[in-house]
Amino acid sequence: MFENCNPMPRPRAAAADILALGWRAHRCWPAWRNMRRALAALREGGRAVLLVRAAAARPYGNALFPTDLSPASLESLRCALATLPRMRFTLLHVCRIAGEGHMRAADVGDAALDECRRRVARRARAAGQRFVAQAPSCDARLVLRVARQPWAVTVAAHAAAAAPDVLVLAGVGGGLLEDWRRRADLCTLLRRTTCDLLLLPRAHAA
Repeated sequence: MFENCNPMPRPRAAAADILALGWRAHRCWPAWRNMRRALAALREGGRAVLLVRAAAARPYGNALFPTDLSPASLESLRCALATLPRMRFTLLHVCRIAGEGHMRAADVGDAALDECRRRVARRARAAGQRFVAQAPSCDARLVLRVARQPWAVTVAAHAAAAAPDVLVLAGVGGGLLEDWRRRADLCTLLRRTTCDLLLLPRAHAA
């Protein structure tokens, strides 16, 4: 079910209702203000929230789904597939080298760091293949990024290059630190992207 949004050629939710919110322009901190509206609606309604950035001339065709390849993220993907059926999904996994900053401080060379990145990418690719195999049949591809930049910046950069119709994210929840980090990431994504945003209920959070 769509509410509070101009009629648009959007996909119908197959297994979950969607609350659709139109983007509200504001001269001060528009990303932060729209983030608060979307998260408040997510908490109050307990259903997926679609934040519509601008009028679209065609139905959605492509979705970008960042994943950490965890079981909870798999549940998020299943929810997303039920909510946005018949769409092409790009599953984006951003991984980093644990302790890279310490290794650089210890003067570990670029060649050794590059080998660490290759090992991380190999492990992530194998885990990603297992992850996709557990998902319901869907039109999906897995993209890996071994990044030095923060997670939200890397996701936003990929979204800018790939131009998806909608970015799918799990909702904010957990402890205070986790809640703050997810809010900061979401605000960064809203500032750096132009696509619509689908927030999934916390019950399906990655």
